[in-house]
Amino acid sequence: MRGRCGAVISPALPCALLAALLSAHAAQAHRLDAQAFVLPGQKVQIESWFSSGDAAKHAKVEVFRADQQLLVKGETDERGIFVFPFSKPESLQVVISAGAGHRKQLDISASDLVPSAPQSKDAGAGAPEQEYAGREPRALAQRDTGAPLKDVLTGIGFLLALGAFLLSLRNTRQLRRLDAMSDQKKA
Repeated sequence: MRGRCGAVISPALPCALLAALLSAHAAQAHRLDAQAFVLPGQKVQIESWFSSGDAAKHAKVEVFRADQQLLVKGETDERGIFVFPFSKPESLQVVISAGAGHRKQLDISASDLVPSAPQSKDAGAGAPEQEYAGREPRALAQRDTGAPLKDVLTGIGFLLALGAFLLSLRNTRQLRRLDAMSDQKKA
């Protein structure tokens, strides 16, 4: 058993691994998020940002109909915003690509694009622009910059695996010591 384990691992290796893991926070990838709003005049506003809070500047945006036909394409501005018109309420799929594998897809249902019922009897008599006049944009998706459960569970799993690795190193050393003591008693 003594020859199978190879060279004894220095305590500096686990310390170096731990230091590398602790310093890796600056190189973490960030998630691309997006939100859609219905605006007056049959328009939709897409806002896109990274989990760090920075706007997804000049990200490529493509809007598809339910039959995968391209409705419109463009890119976000300096604030991560892209606005596009729609002619009728229909299901849409919005794909935002910010490069380096950052991609987000939003699905907008036709019912989300139907104008809200007017709040007073006088408000519903005019054009769609008048129906929306003075109202805040309606959010179709919630802006969430918190850590998703998947990321938290992945981190916990990684820490548990690291702990198991360190325990296996400790057990290997103890087995080597016991093996050496056994060899000395036999000699």
